[in-house]
Amino acid sequence: MTNETYLYGGDQNLTSYHFCNPYVYKEAFVFYGILYPIVAILTVVTNILVVGVFLKQKMKSPTTTLLIGLAIGDAGVGAVTLPLHIYYHSLQNYRFTLEYPGCIFYHVAPVISTILHTVSVWVTTVLGVQRYLVVSHPFKGPKYCTIRASVIVLVYIYVFATAMYFPQFFYLNFREIVVNGGNGIVYQVCECWATDVPAVYEGKLKILKLSLAKLIPCIILAITTILLVRKLDKEARQSGSLHAERQSVNRETREARLIRRTSLMIVVIVVTCLVVEVPNGLRYLTRTINPEALDPETDLFLVAILNVCTLLNFHINFWIYICLSQEFRKTLRSIVCRWNKKYQKVQIYQIVHL
Repeated sequence: MTNETYLYGGDQNLTSYHFCNPYVYKEAFVFYGILYPIVAILTVVTNILVVGVFLKQKMKSPTTTLLIGLAIGDAGVGAVTLPLHIYYHSLQNYRFTLEYPGCIFYHVAPVISTILHTVSVWVTTVLGVQRYLVVSHPFKGPKYCTIRASVIVLVYIYVFATAMYFPQFFYLNFREIVVNGGNGIVYQVCECWATDVPAVYEGKLKILKLSLAKLIPCIILAITTILLVRKLDKEARQSGSLHAERQSVNRETREARLIRRTSLMIVVIVVTCLVVEVPNGLRYLTRTINPEALDPETDLFLVAILNVCTLLNFHINFWIYICLSQEFRKTLRSIVCRWNKKYQKVQIYQIVHL
């Protein structure tokens, strides 16, 4: 958000206020007022379905445990920012000075969204590493890649991401100001001013965000994806030659096929993540090296595009599960059918008791 200084009072008694204003640029309504809310609603709904499916007993595994943590973070990004963009951009209230206490939510919501975005990136990174260990070390890998280990890793990731961005909650101070607009109209607006925290922490945060939230995860994802794809390709060739010699498919080959299918699903998730995160990282790297490389309006426009693409990526994961996991489709179908039966029973009960 930005702030502007206004002077009120007579010539002898001027009072200075720093009113909080939303970011304003011409593309805000299209990206944040139309596209973003639609994608956010789809992301929240589909990721809730993902959590419901993977929580089923027959679906529980170290991989699905991580996917649950990923879905919670992805849904959280959409859920936290959705009210903000509907109120300020869909309803076009971004043209006015922020009200109190709405200004606090306007400041806090993007910080929470950034925390959950970082969680999503690191959980995806762990998914890639875990899958590579399971495929490359089929005997030792499963010993370390357990459900308990996945839960512990998720807790560490959520705590780490929260701790990294926590000081940002205290970047601004807020105060309610009552302004007399004349003709008996009173406005309750928000005054905001910077604290001493940004001067102490912002430089360190840029380094942490660039390295731990952008570059390192992307490098790890790229390396593990290349190694995993090479390993899967090698195993596919070996499996093909084995099937040529043996015309029967036993239990071991079915299990191997399931592992390859799950690994392929993780590879697709990782690649779609990289497609979005690499441009995100390049933009942040450019801004860190030279803050004036992009003018503010161009930078806001680029951020809007990347934010919509990031949220769209969170939604696409659901369709990856649909396309590449037969067990996911079966479990989702059973859940939807169960809900439909309950809904039909309620309708019949209401009709009977009219």
